Amino acid sequence: MYDRQIDLIMEKLAPHMRKYARLLKEAHGLDKMTYADLKITMDPDYDPHVTIEESKKYIIDGLSIMGDEYKEMLETAYRERWVDFAQNIGKSTGGFCASPYQKGSYILLSWNDRMSDVFTLAHELGHAGHFAACGKAQSALDVEVSNYVVEAPSTINELLMAEYLKEKSGDDKRFRRWVLASQISNTYYHNFVTHLLEAAYQREVYKLVDKGEAVPAETLNEIYKNVLKKFWGDEVELTEGCELTWMRQPHYYMGLYSYSYSASLTIATQVMKRIRKEGQPAVDDWKKTLAAGGTVAPVDFAKMAGVDVTTDAALLDTIDYIGGIIDEIEELNKELA
Repeated sequence: MYDRQIDLIMEKLAPHMRKYARLLKEAHGLDKMTYADLKITMDPDYDPHVTIEESKKYIIDGLSIMGDEYKEMLETAYRERWVDFAQNIGKSTGGFCASPYQKGSYILLSWNDRMSDVFTLAHELGHAGHFAACGKAQSALDVEVSNYVVEAPSTINELLMAEYLKEKSGDDKRFRRWVLASQISNTYYHNFVTHLLEAAYQREVYKLVDKGEAVPAETLNEIYKNVLKKFWGDEVELTEGCELTWMRQPHYYMGLYSYSYSASLTIATQVMKRIRKEGQPAVDDWKKTLAAGGTVAPVDFAKMAGVDVTTDAALLDTIDYIGGIIDEIEELNKELA
């Protein structure tokens, strides 16, 4: 399962992401696409803003498909101020959720009045909802879940929010493109590219370690640059210093955590698609899965939600789904030109 995530994404997702890089290059009129340009937005002049109070309606309406109990958890999060929204000097960047057993959750993020913050909050509330379900159903000894699946309940909330926003977009093609581009540049890029490339790099490093070979910084730089080159091909120019970015991740000190992001999001994508297709039965299965906590292994966790992760099928379908989003962005670019 570990090797499959790395090998298939390196091979099958790379062509889709190279196409996305080309679309960014065209949208910005760049003469070349460099590694430093990969996180620019598709539409730099369009950035929907939303207040904290307005976010409440988006979050509750977008995730209400999860049922009344889940909706009550979301309302409680706002009412009891689970979320630290304030931008303070020295405050950590990113988003985090801590969920003491049966005591609600504490969520840290910095609100910037941007619609992208809604996705971040939905993500962290996904963790909160997961551990709320675990806490009610399991003992304190059985709430810790495998890293392989721990990001599935959070990333599925991002996907459900995206589907909700796409439905809300109506005839507004620019907003729809913004949502689609956000899915690629945030949800999937973070999990299927950033962390996956780190995992591919990490695997090569461990091969050297297992052989008893030295791993000085020069060697680590070379390995990471080769991974980037293999994924991006000739579509992206690897600017000087890109090989140093392996240094910034604390995930390497958490076992094989990096690869589990794409594994979790594979499950989340498949469950989201099932919920959209089947409705309540799929939602009920997902809620039972969330409540299982650490009592089931990753394969059984996915199976409870109706996903088989013992074959290539779920991952390949997820990669096709990502490709479909990029294809739609391309069509919208033509229509909006």
